[in-house]
Amino acid sequence: MSSRWIRIALVTLALLPAPALAQDATEPHLAALLASEAHRAAVIKVATDQAAALPDACPDASFRPTGDIAFFLPPQVDGAGRVVHGLWREQVTAIGCGTIQLLNVFSLAGSTGEPRLLGGLPGTTRADLVMQKDGLAIAIGGLPAAAADCRDTRVVDTALAPDAPQDRRSAWRETWIVLACDKAYPVALRFTPTPEGATIALDAAQP
Repeated sequence: MSSRWIRIALVTLALLPAPALAQDATEPHLAALLASEAHRAAVIKVATDQAAALPDACPDASFRPTGDIAFFLPPQVDGAGRVVHGLWREQVTAIGCGTIQLLNVFSLAGSTGEPRLLGGLPGTTRADLVMQKDGLAIAIGGLPAAAADCRDTRVVDTALAPDAPQDRRSAWRETWIVLACDKAYPVALRFTPTPEGATIALDAAQP
């Protein structure tokens, strides 16, 4: 699935309130999907793969869904009871080796009735998948000169600012931890919602 397709699907994100479990998950067919062993196992598998790719991965970590489900596109069910539209994020904690990691797994529902699961960045970011991809280039551009020549760069954690607004119609700030040449750099970003999603810029004001 191309990032352009996902971007089109998420064009209404900036107009939505902050995602919440609310009544979306009470739809019986969706609730059954979320509670099914198959879906739970698939979510944990994606989270496990995410955790394994992070630095100092704990081989003995245990994975547990937090129950926090954020809806980015409202779910829709067809006449056969299949969830054929919607985008939501489920969070999973990885606990082990004295650490706790928060992992994010997105489910994108389509015409097949079987959501496609996609791993997002770890941590508390509220950015959707497209914003995460766009934000990576901005974050790498914010690295200091000492990391300019690093080729192996990736985001290993994210933190939503404590003063972030509850809704997605106002700008918010995040700090992304970028690993470059085996050194971690905090990069502050500011997300400003637009009708197409959000503009992302370095935020020099954030500590």
